[in-house]
Amino acid sequence: MPANLTADFIKARKQLRQASTPEEKLACLEEMLATIPKHKGTDHMQADIKKRIAKMRGAVGGGKKGRGHGYDHIPKEGAGQVVLIGPPNAGKSSLLAALTNAKPEVAAYPFSTTVPVPGMMAFEDIMIQLIDLPPVTSDYTETWVYSLIRSADLAVVVMDATDGELIEEELGELLEILESKNTLLVEEAATSDDTRIRMIPTRGVLTKCEDPDADPNVSLPFPGVRLSTESGQGLDAFRRDLFDALHIVRIYTKLPGHKPDMTEPYTLPEQSTVLDAVKAVHRDFVDRLKYVRIWGSGRFDGQQVPSDHVLEDGDIVEIHLR
Repeated sequence: MPANLTADFIKARKQLRQASTPEEKLACLEEMLATIPKHKGTDHMQADIKKRIAKMRGAVGGGKKGRGHGYDHIPKEGAGQVVLIGPPNAGKSSLLAALTNAKPEVAAYPFSTTVPVPGMMAFEDIMIQLIDLPPVTSDYTETWVYSLIRSADLAVVVMDATDGELIEEELGELLEILESKNTLLVEEAATSDDTRIRMIPTRGVLTKCEDPDADPNVSLPFPGVRLSTESGQGLDAFRRDLFDALHIVRIYTKLPGHKPDMTEPYTLPEQSTVLDAVKAVHRDFVDRLKYVRIWGSGRFDGQQVPSDHVLEDGDIVEIHLR
C-alpha cells in the first residue's frame, strides 16, 4: 500500500536530516509522527518513528525516570481528583486550560505534555482537581502515570472527534495497555477479587466537536459528553458530569441561632450519614454530640434527626453538643 506522505511530513523529514541537536531532532520526529498519514501502509514507519522518539526523549532528559521525580503521587485537593488520559493530541491540555487556571503547554504536535499538570476546576461552590497526564501509549508511558491513574477518584478518557475510525483503535490500545498494568476502566466504581486489579470509574469526552471533520456518529463506551474548548460548547455539561460521577454530596452547616454558612460546603460520599458529617466538622464532636437538626431532606425544616439519617446534596446541618 502506498504511503502517500504529506508535504508537511516530507518537510519535517528534511529538517530532521539537517538538525544538529537532540532537541531539534526530537521536535522534527514529533512533527513527522503528527503529520504522517494514519493507515496500514504507514504502520511500520509510524512504529519506527515512535521508537526513535522514545530514544531521543531519553537523550534530552525525557526518558523513563521511574519514581525519581515523585510524580507518582499528587496530593488530592478539592472534592475529588480526576485524571485526563488518552492518546497524543486528543485535546487533554486544551481541556485543562479551558476549565482551570493551569497553564499546560498546548501544542499541535504530540507528547507536548511530559509531566502531570494539575488544575482546579470550579463547579458551582466547590472545586474539583483535574490532572492532565502524558499520553498513554505502548512506547512512551512512564511508570508514574499508571500510579496516578490508579489512585485517582475518577478517570476521563479524552478522544479527538476528528480521528473518526482511528478512535476505536486508539481506545483499544489504551484499554489494553492499562489492563496489562492491572488497571481497568469501568463505568462505576467496583472492586475485584484479585487485589492487584484496580477498577477506576470512568467518563468519556470527545473533543473538537466544532471541527467540520468531527464524526457526529462516533461514541465512547463510557458515559460522557461532546465538547469544544474553542467555543465552550459542552463545558458546563462536562462540569456537571464530573460532579455526578464522583457521587458526592455537599453539606452545609449552621450554628444554633445563626444563618447557615452557604459558602464552603463539606463534601462527603453519597449515602453519608449525619454522624459522618459531624466527624467531618470535628472528630471530637462525636463524643460530645447531643443531637442534630436538619434543613433540606428532613420532613420539615429544623427537624431533629438520628445520627444514622442519610444526607442528601444541599442539606444543612445544625450540630448541638453536650
